[in-house]
Amino acid sequence: MSEILPTLKKLERRPQDMVLTYDNGSEFTISYDDLRHACPCAKCSPMRNEDETSRTLRRQIEALPAEKPSVRTVGKYALAFDWQQGCSSGIYRFERIYDLANRRDPDRGKPYVHGAW
Repeated sequence: MSEILPTLKKLERRPQDMVLTYDNGSEFTISYDDLRHACPCAKCSPMRNEDETSRTLRRQIEALPAEKPSVRTVGKYALAFDWQQGCSSGIYRFERIYDLANRRDPDRGKPYVHGAW
């Protein structure tokens, strides 16, 4: 049985993180560094496949200046975050954001594989 995803009602961007409020009353905080590390784009995702490249990605992200991204909706299923520096290519499905908020692996244990599904 799959988990029912609550609806994101509010996203408050703060200097170092964002606070997410859902329609079930739950509230979570996600740091921008964690958000960037979980970028689902084809450039960032493969770097999380191996421990060493994942650590390298984390160091690259932490070396970037702190900034509050702009946020835009992508259809009715995702959000995109635009940064002045670093990767802005990722489209974060609401399920992915909820997994991050709950400190779960947003990749759900699956390595990134480029090519046909």
